[in-house]
Amino acid sequence: MAIDKSFFIKSIQRKKELIVAYCGYTNMPFVQCDPDSFNDQVWLFDTEELLQEFAKPFTEKKILLRGIKYLNKDFPAFFTMLHTIGVNEIVFVSQTGRELLELEELVKKPDYSKLPPEKQPILNPQLQLTGLYFMQEMSRPIPTEEKSGLQEMEEELAANLVKSRYILPVELLPGPESDADKLRNHKYRIPILKNKNGNILQPLFTDMPELAKFNKGNQFKALVVPFGHLSRLLVKDSKGFVLNPAGFHIAMPKELLEGLSKRFRVQSDPAQNPKE
Repeated sequence: MAIDKSFFIKSIQRKKELIVAYCGYTNMPFVQCDPDSFNDQVWLFDTEELLQEFAKPFTEKKILLRGIKYLNKDFPAFFTMLHTIGVNEIVFVSQTGRELLELEELVKKPDYSKLPPEKQPILNPQLQLTGLYFMQEMSRPIPTEEKSGLQEMEEELAANLVKSRYILPVELLPGPESDADKLRNHKYRIPILKNKNGNILQPLFTDMPELAKFNKGNQFKALVVPFGHLSRLLVKDSKGFVLNPAGFHIAMPKELLEGLSKRFRVQSDPAQNPKE
């Protein structure tokens, strides 16, 4: 018998604010796989005190959590964003207990299948999800041998890295050509970042919401690049890419690109150009 959750859904939608458990290592919502249902969950709380109570056992395991407050006006964008990172369930904790809710029951997953392929947004939910799980565990300041399931997570992450298409930000050069022609003719500059050691890295993104965190002034255009083309877009002295620098910030050095290309036998067609 199906349980009517309409009252619970409306109660969440009407709240003035919600507190979301974020992971300090990824700057993203903390994700957890339910051991029984295997649903990928994000945790929401009525109060900061409830979040702090939830965080205690994770702090003991060296997993740093903090609360991020969302106001009611930001709920639709937040819940839609959860679809882009592969989450399918939310856990809401209040003074009266804990409630589970399928994300689809709260906000429908956007359907882009009827759009032409060139108009469909770049989304990599499986890459986002595996990257979050990997970085949550890998970043714990404990000996590597004590980290749980890290090798399996790395294998899954590696497979998703190779399968994905990425967004590379570019700054178009001045000139009379259209934006499409400038992208097609490589008339653009590629931004760089420097890490604390002074090494040059290039920002790379899984989706437009992640690019938006970097593109505050809206000065960059999005170049869509499959994994096999990334090496050809490395600028002089670049050590590689950093994926979602404001999110889980996964390093993708040149050596990793080469290693994964050999491991998964990725072919790069020099005649094929990246697309807008």
